[in-house]
Amino acid sequence: MVSSHLQLRWFPLCLVALSILWRSIEAQQVIAPPPAVHGTLTFNITNDHTIRVTINNPPINLFNNNLLDDMLSFLTSLVPSNRATPPPKVVIFSSSNPDFFMMHRDVQGIIPPLVPWKLQAINNYISITRYLQNITTTVFIAECNGRAFGAGNEVMVQMDMRFAGPNASVGFFEDGLGVFPGGGGQQFLLELVGKARTMEYVLGALQIDGPTGAEIGWFNRYYESADAMTRSIDDLAARISTFPNGTVNATKSGLSWRNPTLEVLEADIAEFIRLDAMPDRAPLEEMFLNVTKNETATPFEMNTPLNMPELYV
Repeated sequence: MVSSHLQLRWFPLCLVALSILWRSIEAQQVIAPPPAVHGTLTFNITNDHTIRVTINNPPINLFNNNLLDDMLSFLTSLVPSNRATPPPKVVIFSSSNPDFFMMHRDVQGIIPPLVPWKLQAINNYISITRYLQNITTTVFIAECNGRAFGAGNEVMVQMDMRFAGPNASVGFFEDGLGVFPGGGGQQFLLELVGKARTMEYVLGALQIDGPTGAEIGWFNRYYESADAMTRSIDDLAARISTFPNGTVNATKSGLSWRNPTLEVLEADIAEFIRLDAMPDRAPLEEMFLNVTKNETATPFEMNTPLNMPELYV
């Protein structure tokens, strides 16, 4: 048997070895994922532990199945058990389009009847929103300098931080189509701005700008310059990346008790699917596709929530 004296001598050496091993793991540079299959996302490493993801899905960054697949594939790659190297400590989402950050789901993909491929797309979308919460080893930051309506806004409010540039404009319009933000968006907005304001903006299908969003808590902060916003977010990401992986995971995990329960979120999507099958849905969605010229950069899509009453004229 090893004497207690020898154990005491070896113990500090073991601590040193573990410390060196831990520092070597921490020092590993994050490896950028392979190019997105559909080309709607591009990836750039801004420091050893941060990936900047640029959304580019012309003409309006519509959350169609191409963007859906690329987002799901990327987020799946960040799950620690799916990786041979440490995940990035910070992921920043931005857009190459000065007018659109991330827009709504492709209405053609949810219009009744909900055939199997449409239901699968809904489930994939829900997986994206869950990953944003359940991957606690990575902090997700939205750099919003364009429009984020519907599902794009829903995904954004479920990220860990949101910052607004001069072109930022956000809102939910789903109630105007006879459904509601069914992927958990209204529950997470509730946490940001409170129940009364959530009711006001969701039920009214209202639209707000960056300064207003920052004032009420939809955004962390508003910037009058897009360049200033990018520099500030990059500085914040670099600062977070300086600290150990464990602190990122512990902080995000420790705050997750504020998230809605899985039961609430599952009930939410079940109700969305029920409403989506209602016979009054299809005429509204057909009108929506008509006035948006199949979801292109029309004046209607530039201010989607604001323009929803036009469907009822």
